[in-house]
Amino acid sequence: MLVVAGLAILLVIAPTIFVASTFFPYGGNVPNIVVSGSDTGSDDSQPNPGTVEESWRDAFTLQPNDHIFRKSQTIRATWNVTMEERAPDGVKKMVYLINGQFPGPTIEARSGDELVIDVQNSIQDSDNDGIAIHWHGLSMKGANHMDGVVGLTQCAIGASESFTYRFRIDESQSGTFWYHAHAGLQRADGLFGAIVVHKPADPSGSGSDMSTYEYDAEKLLLVGDWYHRQADTVFDWYQDPGHYANEPAPDSMLMNGEGSFNCSMAVKSQPVVCETVTTPSFRLPDRDRVRLRVINTGVSSGITLSISQGAMQLITVDGGSPVGNAPLATAMGVLYPGERMDLVLDRSLQDTASDQTHSNSDKETKLTVALDREHMKIENLALTRIQSFPLVWKERVTDKSLPERRESSNATSNFLLSEASGLPQWPGSDLTERSIEKAVLYTAMQIRSSFNNRPVGIVNHSSWMIADSRAKPLLALDPKEWSKATKQPSSIQTLQVPWYEKTGEDRWIELVLNNMDDTGHPFHLHGNEFYILSVETTTQLGGYNPFDPDAADLAKTMNMRNPLRKDTVYVPPRGFVILQFPLNNDGLWLFHCHVLLHQAAGMGMVFHIGDIDPEARNSSSNLCI
Repeated sequence: MLVVAGLAILLVIAPTIFVASTFFPYGGNVPNIVVSGSDTGSDDSQPNPGTVEESWRDAFTLQPNDHIFRKSQTIRATWNVTMEERAPDGVKKMVYLINGQFPGPTIEARSGDELVIDVQNSIQDSDNDGIAIHWHGLSMKGANHMDGVVGLTQCAIGASESFTYRFRIDESQSGTFWYHAHAGLQRADGLFGAIVVHKPADPSGSGSDMSTYEYDAEKLLLVGDWYHRQADTVFDWYQDPGHYANEPAPDSMLMNGEGSFNCSMAVKSQPVVCETVTTPSFRLPDRDRVRLRVINTGVSSGITLSISQGAMQLITVDGGSPVGNAPLATAMGVLYPGERMDLVLDRSLQDTASDQTHSNSDKETKLTVALDREHMKIENLALTRIQSFPLVWKERVTDKSLPERRESSNATSNFLLSEASGLPQWPGSDLTERSIEKAVLYTAMQIRSSFNNRPVGIVNHSSWMIADSRAKPLLALDPKEWSKATKQPSSIQTLQVPWYEKTGEDRWIELVLNNMDDTGHPFHLHGNEFYILSVETTTQLGGYNPFDPDAADLAKTMNMRNPLRKDTVYVPPRGFVILQFPLNNDGLWLFHCHVLLHQAAGMGMVFHIGDIDPEARNSSSNLCI
């Protein structure tokens, strides 16, 4: 039996993306690079000191020095989306491909770059309801109609149709982002990829992330749970009244599109075409300190990473927001779906008690991934929930000596992301002033008799469900027509879209989100970043700790000094979060749970901020029937 590993490689080392049209194996020959595009800005191009050697260039080894010294440019790419059979972990299933690749092409850019991505829907399937691409974490200022949300900012790209996404990355944004499908459940079947926006440096190299955090190379890790059944089938199982809103546990996990499933563990009730493959290893440049940009691309499971040798330090979260209090640690988590974390893996801290030096014979290092059990109330006996992936450092091809080994520091065994804080706010900064607007939300998964006893996601008695993926989106309609463009699980519910009419840098909102469920929800806000002032949970088994605006100690629980800035926040079971963000990005922005099954069941809402741009309103219906 022929097993297709299903990993094709894209290389990005210049201001324009080159997309490989043919498959070549991981670590194989890298295609020639095609460079085009237009320059903006005034910085002079600089040489690329420290660039990783050519033999290490692949889809997941990044090239920051190809971007941080150049001018801002227009990056163009043409993506052909298809669906083909692949076996990323040894089990065959239909997977979304972009130019024959899974995961999709990696976009490397710098702050201020313009992206022009032409997406062609070439899926040969009678059930092809169309596709759309969302740019997770990017602010999309002035480009609300390019946010890629079917039913809200655009119609789905239908079969044999194409759509061009054109927008500029804000000069203030840099960090780890990603793109993924925002039509139906396609993200669960592989329609996603990474975006890395590098922070520009001055000609001397100072001010760059590499100098600030003292690392030598960068690597992408796209990690997440994986289902062997197609996403629609998984969702149908979840919606079955007999399963009482219990999420189906995943079958496997993938890292950078590869995994290893134990075929002997497959259950008879879910037959699969499987051939056991060896656990993939991941190559790293032979550098002491490597930045790992980690994205949880999964459907429902949080992840925790641990390293067998060396230590890790958390430096940023989500869209490059710096962390101010992270110690060295050998384990880091929990990272929930949609969240990102950037770590510096310090290899020089391993074996510090010995006189061992770096060489190809160094003891093997393993990166272990553990899937969180929170949404696994029904156990999947076929799942290996904790898996270890070998990390392999190869000999460098240059004559440069390795960096000196840094002195050892004590590392904590496990750092919880929930304990991370940001950098201190300076006197007179935005957060020292109270917000003008306030909103309190309540969210839950409920089983409704009016919805045939199927689970439905609720935010303040409203659900986000699309009636027709090819009908005009909300952005193209008069607000009076919005309720007709969506569907609700019961006749007593109506779509609620709060409008914050007055906007500006001095207009802020304090948003409270209460979670009424006994499991947590990672909520993502499109087009905006927020400061997390408070995260509260219940202290009693089965208890509920809702937000109380009159609580005497409320002010004491709010972190106004060094809150973390993010675009995705985990709301703990039976608890709440308090967020603040400026109302300075006009448009319609979705706020939803990033557990895909919950999102598909309606757990989301829309914020209407400021005025809708007439051009965005007109162009948002270009694909509509």
